Amino acid sequence: MTSTLSRRQFIASTTAALAAAEAGTSLLASDPSPSAGGRTRRIGAVAYAYQYSIGLFSYKDRPGDRMDAVKFVEATRDAGGDVAQLFFSMITSLSDAELKRLRDRAAELDVALEVHGGSALAPRFEAVLRPAAALGIKVVGCSFGMMLRPRKIATLAAWDEHVRHCQSRLAELALAAEPLGITIGVENHLDFTTEELRDLIVAADSPQVGVIFDVGNTIGTLDDPTEAADILGPHVVATHYKDFAVVENANGFQLTMVPLGAGSLRLDEITARLLKHVGPDVNFSIEMMNGQQLQVDWLEDRFWTPFRNKTPQQIAATLRHIRSQEIDRARFIPQTEVDKLSHEKHLQFEADRIKQCIAYLKEQVATNDSRESTR
Repeated sequence: MTSTLSRRQFIASTTAALAAAEAGTSLLASDPSPSAGGRTRRIGAVAYAYQYSIGLFSYKDRPGDRMDAVKFVEATRDAGGDVAQLFFSMITSLSDAELKRLRDRAAELDVALEVHGGSALAPRFEAVLRPAAALGIKVVGCSFGMMLRPRKIATLAAWDEHVRHCQSRLAELALAAEPLGITIGVENHLDFTTEELRDLIVAADSPQVGVIFDVGNTIGTLDDPTEAADILGPHVVATHYKDFAVVENANGFQLTMVPLGAGSLRLDEITARLLKHVGPDVNFSIEMMNGQQLQVDWLEDRFWTPFRNKTPQQIAATLRHIRSQEIDRARFIPQTEVDKLSHEKHLQFEADRIKQCIAYLKEQVATNDSRESTR
C-alpha cells in the first residue's frame, strides 16, 4: 500500500540517488537481456523524456547546447528504442531540407516518427500537419487541456460547453488530416474521464481520429488504468507509457513521475489488457518527465461539481489499483532534487533513465507475448 514518505526516508532516498547520478552511474538496475523472439512492436521515447536535453518547458531558458530533432532520434536509438515521438516545436520551424535530413536519418536508424502537436485548441495546430506529413508521420497527438476541473472549469454546464467545443474542433482537424493520411490522436490528459474520451472519439466517427493512451493520466480523473486500457484500447493509435508514485494526502493525492516499475501503477496488468486490443502497428512511447509532480484534490467537494456519472465502484477500483503496488523509494526523486544536478549529470540522468525504461517495457511486452503464446 502506498504510504507517505517520512522526512528521514525522503532525504535518505534522494541523497543516495543524486550521489549516484553525480558519480556518473545509472540510478536503475542493469538492462535486462533482450527478450527472445525478436521485436513484436516498436518501443521508444516521447521527446519529454529528454526535456532537459532538448530544452523544453521549464528548461527552455537553460544555458548550454540543446538536443535537436535529429539528436533526439539518435539518442532514442542509442537507448534501445525504435520509435521517437517529437514535440511540435522541434519540427515546425524546420526547412524542407532539414525535414528531409530528419526523415532520412530516422529511416537510416529504423526509428519510426510520431509527433505531439500540443493543444488542439491552439490556432497554430494545423501548422504541425504539413511538416508531419513531410516526415512520413501517420499519427499526430493532441490534447484539449490539462487538469481543467475544477480550477478552470467549475460547473457541469461549463464542462458540457467545453466538450461541444472539442467536438467541433476535432471535426475540423479530422478534415485537415485526411488528405495527408494522418490520424489525430487525442490524449487523455487528466481532463476527460475514460468514458468521456471514448464518447468523444465515437462521436467523431472518423478513421482520422483515435486515442493517445496515457497509461498514468487516468489516475487524475479517478479512473482505474486497467479498466481504461479495455475501454480505450480499441481506439488507441499511439501511447504514452509512464509510472506515477502516488502518495495520498489530506486533499487527495500527489503524483510523482518515476521510472517504469518504480511507482504505483500495475504496468504488467495494464500492458496485458492493452495488448489484447491494439495491433503491432501501435507504438509504445515512454514519457519520462523526471520527478514531475501533480496534485489531484479529489477529496474536495468542488472537484466533483463538473463531473457526472462517476460511480463509487469506479473510484474504489482506482484506489485498489494504486494502493496495492509498493513504491520503489530509491527512485522516488522529485524534480526539485533532480534540478540540483550539474548540467552534464542531468543529461546523463535523462539518458540512463530512458534507457532503463525502454528495456523494462520491452521485457514486459516480451513476457506478455510469451505468456499468450503458451495458452
